[in-house]
Amino acid sequence: MILLAGDGRRADVKHAIAQVEPLARELARDVLVDLDQSLDVENLHPDLVINFGGDGSLLRSVRRLGAHQVPVLGVNFGKFGFLAEYELPELLVRLEDAVNGRLPTRQSLMLKVVVRHGGQRDEVVVLNDIVMLRAPEERMPTVHVSAGDADVASYYGDGLILSTPLGSTAYNLSAGGPLLHPNLDAVVMTPICPHTLSIRPLVVPAVGPLLVELHDGDSITATMDGQGTITLKAGDTLTIEKSPVPMTLVAHPTRSYFDTLRLKFDWTKRTTTARLR
Repeated sequence: MILLAGDGRRADVKHAIAQVEPLARELARDVLVDLDQSLDVENLHPDLVINFGGDGSLLRSVRRLGAHQVPVLGVNFGKFGFLAEYELPELLVRLEDAVNGRLPTRQSLMLKVVVRHGGQRDEVVVLNDIVMLRAPEERMPTVHVSAGDADVASYYGDGLILSTPLGSTAYNLSAGGPLLHPNLDAVVMTPICPHTLSIRPLVVPAVGPLLVELHDGDSITATMDGQGTITLKAGDTLTIEKSPVPMTLVAHPTRSYFDTLRLKFDWTKRTTTARLR
């Protein structure tokens, strides 16, 4: 089964899916179109999801797959398109290869986050990042992170970003964090405006759980993949570990990850200039 997904409120997305759908039906027995995100994607068990939209739209499709992850091919209709590696003309040329599983794939770490707050326990799968941020009217909180029995650091400042390799090109990068290759099983912790200047971004292996706690009297907001915000207070915790199921993206067959970095971050011009010298 092939699932074509996208935001039906966008005319360009609807037009693109209208072009692809009849071609896909010639190649696959079952083709479903989901323009209003009403389908129970996790229980449909598609073989391939082709998502039409930007990176945020692609991540929504991955989240909807839940524990039943399958390859997701992103057709870029956003501004950046770092994860959605295909343009519509490229998909039309390579659609048969995509349907028959002949395109390369790349797996990336997802995180399982257990949130304990206010006597409740919630479990969330995170693809990009966990952003912990001080509310404007609140004092600077102290966020303490430990790994197993080892204390890692106490972050005193405006907040903390915990990012996957896939999410390292997002808020983490803007806050001064490093880029992580998507094949790494690692988490980067990047402080936001730390009061202690010696505190720097730290990359740790995603082999064991990280525990995030607040000092007494502090509070902070936490947003995971930009989907809803909760307020954490002293006594609330986040337990973060590697999800047993990775996400799978259909990669571009002629571009490496480093090619994408150069293209999206406009590094190509600098490389060309250096070679001319």
